[in-house]
Amino acid sequence: MPRARGVRALAVAAVLAASSFLARGAAAQHKPLPATLVALDSPEGQRLFEEADARADYWNLSEQYVTQRSGNFCGVASGVMVLGALQVTAPMDDQLGSPAFTQDSFFNECARRVLSPTLMPGMTIDQLADLLQCHPATAHAVHAADTTLADFRTLAAKNLATAGDYIIVNYDRAGLGQEHMGHISPLGAYDAKADKFLVLDVARYKYPPVWADAAALFAAMGTDDFVSGKTRGFVVASAAPVPPGPVGARTARNPIHIAEGIGVGLFLLGIALGAGVQTWRLKRRYRAQSG
Repeated sequence: MPRARGVRALAVAAVLAASSFLARGAAAQHKPLPATLVALDSPEGQRLFEEADARADYWNLSEQYVTQRSGNFCGVASGVMVLGALQVTAPMDDQLGSPAFTQDSFFNECARRVLSPTLMPGMTIDQLADLLQCHPATAHAVHAADTTLADFRTLAAKNLATAGDYIIVNYDRAGLGQEHMGHISPLGAYDAKADKFLVLDVARYKYPPVWADAAALFAAMGTDDFVSGKTRGFVVASAAPVPPGPVGARTARNPIHIAEGIGVGLFLLGIALGAGVQTWRLKRRYRAQSG
């Protein structure tokens, strides 16, 4: 028993040191956390990690922790972390001069056919799965509408308790009491007693790694993604001997077409409003002449 407590204490100390290092240089800019979220580097966050029974994924992911380089790269940063944690063959990164998964080398020729890094407003979970499969990884996207909280909890807890596979969630931050915005980040651990998941937020300049209630996280994943026209959800990824390649059947609504649709809708609304105003004016003139 004393030995087990000693091992747990060392684990918590390692997590605290890692989370402090990861937050260094960004903590002063962190947005305030709502009472429903628990920062990993807080005393309560450390306690949750100590009692968590599913945290095998945390160690490999923490070694690969990166900050998204721009507001629309949360999916890219999450993909880089997972691919690095899987320890699969990495592409050559020109800047580093060696094989490595970075937010630049992530977009190989295959990935650029799925999504352009210079034109994307963000990405759907289906696109993220296809991007991951442009590398030696098998990825499966699940929309929240196609599963339940109980099934997600069971699947995610099992995933986090074993090394070799990882889970990335797509959720609306507002559902966790943060700013209203779709976001993507990997999960690092699960504490069954508290029923909380550890979200390794890749926007480290905004928020630290946090513990979130399972029900709140699942509800945030159940919100609609405007681009895909479906609910958000999660992606499960594991290593593959060779890149499986994108499925291709996963389609998202083209942002240009969305903009065109909005423009047409506004134009028609303007016509309708104009006609309504004109009708009101004619009726008013008729009444004035009749009086």
